[in-house]
Amino acid sequence: MMDKLDSQRPAARVLQTIRNLLLAISVYIIITATLQFFFYGSFTATRKAKGSVNPTGSTPILVDIDDGSKSSHGYSRLRPDSLVVANDAYMGTRPHADTHANFTRLLEVCRGSFKGLERMKEVYDCMKYLTDERDDYYYLPSETPPSQGYPAFVSSSLDNVGTCNGPIVPYHIWWSGKCTWRVELFIKSYFHSQNLPCSRLNLWLDVDVNPNAVDDMMQDPGFARFIPLVHRGDLKLREWSFPSRVLLKAANEGEGNGKIIHLDDGVYIDEKGNEWLEFSTRKMTFLPVAVSDAVRFVVLHYEGGVYCDMDNVLLRDLRPLLIPENHGFAERWGWFEGPWDYNTAIMSLHPNSSLSQHFLKGAVKMGINFHPYIIGRLVYKDGRGQEFTMFEDGFFDPIWGQFNTPGVTRCTVPCWHSYGQAFLGKKDAIPLDWMAYEGPQIEEIDGGVSGDAAGKDTSNKERSGWFDKRKNKRRASTSDLESEVEKRAPHGFKDGYDIEKDPYPPNNRTLEHFFRGAYAYHIHNQWAKHPEPNSWLDVVRKTHDGFLSGNRVNMYGEKWNGPKLTKYDPFPEFD
Repeated sequence: MMDKLDSQRPAARVLQTIRNLLLAISVYIIITATLQFFFYGSFTATRKAKGSVNPTGSTPILVDIDDGSKSSHGYSRLRPDSLVVANDAYMGTRPHADTHANFTRLLEVCRGSFKGLERMKEVYDCMKYLTDERDDYYYLPSETPPSQGYPAFVSSSLDNVGTCNGPIVPYHIWWSGKCTWRVELFIKSYFHSQNLPCSRLNLWLDVDVNPNAVDDMMQDPGFARFIPLVHRGDLKLREWSFPSRVLLKAANEGEGNGKIIHLDDGVYIDEKGNEWLEFSTRKMTFLPVAVSDAVRFVVLHYEGGVYCDMDNVLLRDLRPLLIPENHGFAERWGWFEGPWDYNTAIMSLHPNSSLSQHFLKGAVKMGINFHPYIIGRLVYKDGRGQEFTMFEDGFFDPIWGQFNTPGVTRCTVPCWHSYGQAFLGKKDAIPLDWMAYEGPQIEEIDGGVSGDAAGKDTSNKERSGWFDKRKNKRRASTSDLESEVEKRAPHGFKDGYDIEKDPYPPNNRTLEHFFRGAYAYHIHNQWAKHPEPNSWLDVVRKTHDGFLSGNRVNMYGEKWNGPKLTKYDPFPEFD
């Protein structure tokens, strides 16, 4: 009996080894696929961009493969952008470059008080205030304006970003991988909304993951249209490598004593008297989300300005929030009511400040952990909340309330109950878009259409009648809409455009009513989705395109003074 058992042990050990090996491979595949899906939105390699790259290594040659034929449902060539006339200049004039935002007043209206949360959940009222009462929370400093000593303002031109009559504010974003629709959407939202002569956009690329990240981005077909803006100086590609140490305080001349002095918690003073904070990368996870958590605090400590996650869409000029002397801020994490519930997807710090040093030191104590929950606890525990303002949901994340607890307070415009609704563009995809809208009827392209085009919610029956009416109107007259469609129709496309057969028909959505009053919209890492044609995010993108092509103005009524950007379709899977 023992002999038989002994003879089976080597075979059992081999089988056990094979089983463990297969288990390890399976776990590896699952983890890799999960990270791939999370980061790129696909279980396979990143989606190949539509276009080809010049073999000489110069600017990519972009190819439009949509011929508009019925076999490919050529609606991308025929579909009108909208059924209504957009009011692109809906925000009025841009605030003066010296304009400050009154943080105290903004907290009073949108929260109640620094400690009280009486109005925190009244997101609709907060956004209405931000839209209608700029004179109440914006002001020009009476003494020593920030622009004192700066040259006079000069508008940008085709090859020059212009001159700012005040300090230039750096904007920071971080990315690892190819240029996707998320990168494109953020960059375009920045150029559509911000004070460009007074701002500079820094795109930090992770060279720890890819040492050739900057060169690869310059050759990426999806990024090709932005290369003229790199040459003009608006946009700078920069290398991010995780540092082994961070400079906390530079020494004055002759301050060092030639010796290294070790303090506590990774702080030391070098021979020249410079004070450093040591980062032990052995404790650091290099998952993308953890790296991006660290990037924002390091770059803001060195350079100041504002950091934005790539899954944000900028809707208004942030400058009035960024130039007050004590302008540190982040957003609230949804409807969590703790004073430590920060979300650092958009955040600002004064460079090399006591607060930025405090965050760096605290994160090192916690094992190089820059997660917002850890940072929020540092703020709360050490009583520094008034130095790091927490702005409410209406500023940067306007739908979280409806997503968390629908029906508790008045819905926003558009009225959603999930983040995925921003991506939907099919007919009747979102029946509650306009539930809370009480403004005037939106002007139509050729007039006379009721229902959705009036900015009101309707039943499915009424919607069907609206589309029938639109179809009959198109057949009965030669409207502006028809003329536009005829211009787009390729040769031989005799039947033209039929709105009833279009899976993604045009609608009455405009950027003017996309969470009006908010400074940004947070997409929240919806990596697996691509915005469908005529979805809200697609409407935002097309509005940006119109501005950057020089055919439209932005929300401040300004014309684009930069180079005309190369056409590129980031959503080739939709027609």
